[in-house]
Formats: sequence, C-alpha cells, structure tokens
Amino acid sequence: MAAETTRTHRKAFTLIELLVVIAIIAILVALLLPAVQQAREAARRSQCKSNLKQIGIGLHNYVDVHTVFPAGSYWNNPNSGTSYQQGSMLTHILPFVDQAVAYEQISFDNPPGNNVNNATDSNGKLLRQTVTVAAFRCPSDTAGTNFNGMTTVQNYAGSKGASNAGSPAGGNGAGTPPCVDNWLSWRRGGTGGSGVSGPFHRNGRSCSMKDVTDGLSNTIFVGEVRPECSNHIGQGWLQANNGQGMFSTIYPINLDTCDPSASTGCNWRNNWTEEFGFKSRHIGGAHFLFGDGAVRFLSENIDHDTYNNLGAKSDNNPIGDF
Repeated sequence: MAAETTRTHRKAFTLIELLVVIAIIAILVALLLPAVQQAREAARRSQCKSNLKQIGIGLHNYVDVHTVFPAGSYWNNPNSGTSYQQGSMLTHILPFVDQAVAYEQISFDNPPGNNVNNATDSNGKLLRQTVTVAAFRCPSDTAGTNFNGMTTVQNYAGSKGASNAGSPAGGNGAGTPPCVDNWLSWRRGGTGGSGVSGPFHRNGRSCSMKDVTDGLSNTIFVGEVRPECSNHIGQGWLQANNGQGMFSTIYPINLDTCDPSASTGCNWRNNWTEEFGFKSRHIGGAHFLFGDGAVRFLSENIDHDTYNNLGAKSDNNPIGDF
C-alpha cells in the first residue's frame, strides 16, 4: 500500500485582504499626519514666541546702556550728519542677543561703501552671506535661512505704530497699477522721540521709555513679518532700508502682499503700503512684542481701532484687556 502523501497548505493573504490592510494603514496615516504637523507647528510657534522675548530682553538691555531704544533703522541718518547706512534696530542689539562677535566686525562710523550691509568678516566675506542669527528668524516661516542670497533673514520688525509707511501719499507709483493706500484715515499723530505714533522710525530717531506715555504694556514694539511678502524685509536685518521702523498697525494683520509680480497692485510685495502690515505663517494672526517684554498673539480679526491704539505709544488711549 502506497504511503499517503501529506501536504501542508500555508495560508497567505489574498489580494483583497492585502488591499484592505493597505487601506487601513493609509487611513491611520491620514488621521495621524495632521496631529504630527500640528505638534510640529506648535513647537515652531513656541520658538517664534521665544525669539520675540529674546529681542525684548535685548532692547531693554540696550536702553540700560544707551538710555534710549535704538532707532528702527539708521537710513541716511539725519542725527549724525552723514549719509552712512548704519543698519537696523536688530543690527544694533546684536551684542545683547549673544552676537557680539558679529557686531564687532561692523564699522558704524565709516562702513564700507557707506553701508554696513557691505561689512565683511576677517576673511573678507560679506557678513550678510555668512552671519545667521536664529533669534531673528521664525521657524514657521517659509523663507528659509538663506533668502535673496543672504543669511541675514529677519522675521521681526520694529513698529511705527499707527503711522503710514512708504510714500506720504501712499503707494508705489512704479507699480502697474500702483497700490492706492486705503488705510490712511487710520493714522494717528506722532509725538515724543521718534516723531511717529509707534516706538520706532527708520530715519535714525529714537524714543525713550518716558515717551511711551500709554504704558509699555499697552504698546506694540515689535511684530512678525515675512521676507517673501515685503521687498524691504527681504533685504535682511543688516541692510538699513529693510523695513525696520516702517511697519505699521494701520494695515490689518496678514494682508496678502506675497505676489512677486509687479503688475498686481496691492498684492505686490513692493507696493510701499500694505507690504508694511505685520504678518506671519501662523493661522489666524501673528505674535507681537509689547514694551514690557510680554509677547501676545493677536488675531487677524482684532478690532482695527483697538489694534491702532495698541500701536500708538502716546495717543492717550491705553488698552487694558483685549
């Protein structure tokens, strides 16, 4: 009698079962991915807030040494009687944000080519292409660490408050069409120190703490900005004509000026008006540093009158809870 042959059958996944498993995995990944992205953005947002706090500490330490805040920028500085382009507020607080080495390489009295943006290191390399200050860059932004060929990327700007920026009449006439400034009616008068509504001005003028009569805790000093959405901010913090002391609360938060085309009016990143509105990559608003060192997230839907009261340092309209 022939021996009975025993066969072992190994069960395997059918094609349908395999497709079901793959579908389940895809669904789980789809459910988990937003949570992972939200966690990452929360971490980036926290770092962005921390950077503003560090800038606030730097500004107050600057006051301890110089008795006044730095100007927003020193562009054709009228106080020194020179035409030297002596950098921005961020440039001048470098020693107070652990960047003394970079600061000491800049000659402010007689900068190369009359512009500190041409300053070089000991190897003859341009600082704007070698120096990176992490505290000046928000990790949520998409400009990267090298924008327009420069490592001096900035995501924070000193506030001019409720004063218009750019052309006095509003708008860049070179635009096609130009951007008509529809927000000029929100301007507030400028008093004390810098001569503008807010704490900073780009023409070398500084304000002191006593000029902030509405109270440091009621006044916006610095807010978030985006290099991709403003031609001036895109020039980096070492450049004098870089938007510092030009950003204004008369323009609502997160206005879209991120189009590089020169034929899009107010969406153009070089429109001289709405490009000077504070903006961020955070959903729903942006972070702001107040004069007392506190950092608050303001909604892009904030009441516009309240926003401009916060931008003004001495309009006798201090805002408490908001």
